[in-house]
Parts: sequence; structure tokens; C-alpha cells
Amino acid sequence: MNALPESVAAARRGLEARDLTKVYQSRHGDATKALDRITVTAGDGEFIAIVGPSGCGKSTLLHCIAGLIPHEGGALLLDGSAVTGPGPERAVVFQDPSLLPWRTVRDNISFGMEMQRRPARDEARARTESLIDLVGLRGFENYYPSELSGGMRQRVNLARALAMQPRILLMDEPFGALDAQTRELMQCELLTIWERDRKTVIFVTHDIEEAVYLADRVYVLSARPGRVQQVLEINLQRPRAPEIKRNPVFTAIELEIWRLLHGQRLQADQR
Repeated sequence: MNALPESVAAARRGLEARDLTKVYQSRHGDATKALDRITVTAGDGEFIAIVGPSGCGKSTLLHCIAGLIPHEGGALLLDGSAVTGPGPERAVVFQDPSLLPWRTVRDNISFGMEMQRRPARDEARARTESLIDLVGLRGFENYYPSELSGGMRQRVNLARALAMQPRILLMDEPFGALDAQTRELMQCELLTIWERDRKTVIFVTHDIEEAVYLADRVYVLSARPGRVQQVLEINLQRPRAPEIKRNPVFTAIELEIWRLLHGQRLQADQR
């Protein structure tokens, strides 16, 4: 028997949103199609980025994959089996950290483990301390969110998601509210963490440079209703340092995505 093509095998071992469609119904009875037959695959250990015009359904797609909202058409599969709702194998990192203001850094990170009463207390404590070191917050573990910078709060948010040891990390513009310097620092730290653990990441962003820098593959969505306009493989060496952003290949990919998005903007303006 012939072996499966590598791309097919990877998709079967990972997550696939196949022909996913999402329609919102207003209280007035109007229907708005947000997603139209979108297919996105993320094999185990892949870093996938999703970009598109404002309002194209990027966050909606991520929320469907997370199981936070239902979809009306298509299928969501993990290793070929249907996924019908939220699950511990998927964790979401939102743009707004939404930390509990009355809990310290340490207690925010451990919150999910406490709620699910797993793992055992000693293991949970050890995992929390390890994550404090991993995201560079040693010395701040007893600080409250109000005492932290935006970048530090987002590190806590990331550590809180990682504490549950998800197989798939879903990130919804997690660095969008940060200043440029902090954003670049967080990109580098995220890649360091990803290189160590090789979790599957699906990363939504408006920032083309960020998408190219982080991802193995970029899905470019059309204007609403969101469709997959093009898929670009990012064949740049890893590990990646910020200097790679000056590489001519990097610049060419970035320009191609910009042209695709600019074309979508012109089409939307003409409607």
C-alpha cells in the first residue's frame, strides 16, 4: 500500500476545519454570513497564521475552532474525529488578558488547574513555578495584574493557557494591544516557547509581518464572508531571529500578502 502524502497525514494527525460556514442571525431576522466554506488544516506541531481584512471573520473562525460558538456548515475534525464543543486539548489566548484582578500572577496561572482539580496539588504547584520562569516573570509572581505592564499581563495570559497543557493553542490577536517594542519581544518569546514544546498554534493577526515571522503557513482570508483567498507556505529557516525580517524572501512574501489584502479592500470599496 502506498504511503499517504505527508500533507494529508499531517492533517489527519492534527486539526482540520473543513468547509466551515458560520451565519449570524440578528434579532430582527436578518442573516449575515461571516464564514463561507473555509478549510484550514493544522498538523501536529505546526504554527499557522490567519490574516484578512477587518470584519472578514478571523476571530469567528478561531472561536468556532475553539468550540465557543457553533458553526452551521462543514466539519471540525481532530485526528479525523468530529469535534462538537470546547475541549481540554484546545486553549485560547485572547487579546485582552482578562486576568482576575484579586489574584496574583502565580494564582492567575494556576486558576484553570484549580477549577478542573487537576493535576494533583504538588504537580500543579511545580507546573506553575516552571511557567513563571518560562514566561520570564520570576520576581513578579506575587504581583497583582494592576501592578504589571501590558506585556507582562499577556505573559500571564499565555502561561495560564499553557498550564492546562493543551495540544492546540488558539491565539486571537494576542499582541494587538501592545506597543511595537513589546510586541516584537513577545513574538520572540512565543517562538522560543513554541520551539521548545512544538504545540500546534493557530494565530490570528492583522499584522502581516507578524504572520510571516511566526508561521509555517499563512491563510489569507477574503473580505466578508470570509473565504480562503490563498495559502502561502513560509519556507524560512528556523529558529528565526528578528533579523530575518530583512531577508528578501521574507519581504517578498510580506508584499504578496499585502497585495492580496489590498485587492480585497479595493473590491469591498467598490461594492
